Amino acid sequence: MGMGKYLERINSPADLKKLPVAELEGLAEEIRQFMVRSVSRTGGHLASNLGAVELTLALHYVFDFQQDKLLWDVGHQCYAHKIVTGRKTGFELLRRAGGLSGFPSPAESEYDQFTVGHAGTAIATAIGMALGEQLKAARPSSLVRETPGETPATGRTTPDTSATPRIVALVGDASIVNGVSFEGLNNLGLVKRQMLIVLNDNSMAIDATVGAVAKYFARVRLSHTYEDLRRTTKSVLEHLPGIGRSVDEALERIKKSIRMALLPSQLFESLNIPYFGPVDGHDMESLIKIFRSLGQIDHPVLLHVYTKKGKGFIPADKGPAKFHSTGPFKINGDNTVESADVDHRQHFTDAFGAALTALAERDDRIVAITSAMCDGTGLMKFREKFPERFYDVGIAESAAVDIAAGLAKTGLRPVVCIYSTFLQRSFDQIAQEVALQSLPVVFCVDRAGMVGADGATHHGLMDIGYLRMLPGMVLTAPADAIEMRLALEFALTHTQPVVIRYPKDLVPPPERMRAACAAPFELGRSVLVQRGRKASLAIVCYGTVLAEALAAADLLGAEKIPVDVIQARFAAPIDEKIIRLLARGKKLITVEDHYLSCGFGSAVLEMAAIRGHDAGLVRVLGAPRGFIGHDSRAAQLMEAGINADEIAKTAREMLVGRYIRSKSV
Repeated sequence: MGMGKYLERINSPADLKKLPVAELEGLAEEIRQFMVRSVSRTGGHLASNLGAVELTLALHYVFDFQQDKLLWDVGHQCYAHKIVTGRKTGFELLRRAGGLSGFPSPAESEYDQFTVGHAGTAIATAIGMALGEQLKAARPSSLVRETPGETPATGRTTPDTSATPRIVALVGDASIVNGVSFEGLNNLGLVKRQMLIVLNDNSMAIDATVGAVAKYFARVRLSHTYEDLRRTTKSVLEHLPGIGRSVDEALERIKKSIRMALLPSQLFESLNIPYFGPVDGHDMESLIKIFRSLGQIDHPVLLHVYTKKGKGFIPADKGPAKFHSTGPFKINGDNTVESADVDHRQHFTDAFGAALTALAERDDRIVAITSAMCDGTGLMKFREKFPERFYDVGIAESAAVDIAAGLAKTGLRPVVCIYSTFLQRSFDQIAQEVALQSLPVVFCVDRAGMVGADGATHHGLMDIGYLRMLPGMVLTAPADAIEMRLALEFALTHTQPVVIRYPKDLVPPPERMRAACAAPFELGRSVLVQRGRKASLAIVCYGTVLAEALAAADLLGAEKIPVDVIQARFAAPIDEKIIRLLARGKKLITVEDHYLSCGFGSAVLEMAAIRGHDAGLVRVLGAPRGFIGHDSRAAQLMEAGINADEIAKTAREMLVGRYIRSKSV
């Protein structure tokens, strides 16, 4: 892959620092071209990374992140960081098995501090690291671990801190609006040493940012005249008779009124956080000067930079939300792009969005809530048709759930649409404001199960476990687009909270499903999808793994091994008919796209034990306990044994009486 005259020489930040500042713009352009070529082949987060190139280069030009510490918030903005820290060759397999993660990863490089892919974390973790360095610096040097070349400890209580690492938290893609970010800011006063917060303001999360904080930053962007006016005022006052040296005092007296006129809300200064900016996040020379100055300040400060999401690539510049996270694509000669995906079947996200919009046309009580991902959760058409019934609360999942609880209390039917990995951030609100109150909130949990290339930070492998323990929560999982509509119809007429989970995947072909899946959903009732003549074993599926179970039944049928195939539909409550099969001596294989621990299969085993049935008649297939890396979703399911071949193999072994050890739970 061609890299250009600058990029081919950059294999470390030390190489970067050899370039004159005047040549960094050329390097930035080459990095953007490299990113576009790489992501067009592998897919990935493109628009945010295109906007963060100059900012990243300036940070590495000034700081030494082998010693200094750089913490990322919403780590998908780290591509330029990976490129200049010796990982550019890994972009050939970006987000693929054996290649680079799309997020910071300490397993890859010493330049990465945390594996991070969720919003709101950088400020608080940076505070923790700053406090750790603060405590170490205050200890007697006899208690401080010596480094090579140091003289023996002398018992001083204030050892030389010239090598103390500087700490930088880079906060981007609207994660500053997350509650955890503000909790971090609220505790910033604990830090009595250097710490720099860089707020990368690109006016977007996945979609455009929303809410009061976003509007505040929009006002700040329009207020560059404040500093110009301050400087002009100072110059004029210095030449007025009778003022002279008292210019600073005079400025202080008028400063507040100027700010109130130009900036209605001084958010950070009201929190006693020294604020600098906003500055142009694409002006490399200015950024370098600012970082050199702010890096020397011995207390926490915040720098506000504004950048353009999608900068330098016309399609991403025009459609940053579309290129927030993209699959592989083809670049045409006229600067247009087209998807490299030749499979145009419907995705579960699209099936959900279409079904919800259709139901909302018939029921004006239905409202939709999402957390900064209208497009990602399939709600674009809903928002267009019913803007007054659509709420995007920003990266604030906990608030989304509480708002839904309030809406439900007024008699409306709120539908909360959030990815599984992000829903776990709102567990307390689900438990306290929804489950405890038994409010009819519907949770549509997208990206449930394996998510493929985004890897460990984004898998949805825990939602069954943490939701089914809550009293009154109803958990269901449709197997196809028809069941998606039926599940929504059921949920929107039920009087308790209902969870509908579905994966980041294509809807299976209709011919793989059976007529049984068209039956309406009934609370706690499964459906028999395929009956095997005199079958002594049943494959019990939860959700979209039904397609693999039917394929396994075909494999077994070719060997004259009859099996039943059941779509459980519900993980809470479990259908008692499934458990009663054990009383008749029928063996069960449960299959789910979830961790084995606390999942659907665990629920079946628990119920079997409660009813006094032989748990040895049950085998559980699902994801092993562990953080699963990035790869294709198909490969992840194959590796976990959630596939037709493994199901059929397990059935054969059970039917001949051989014990098989499940993967680690």
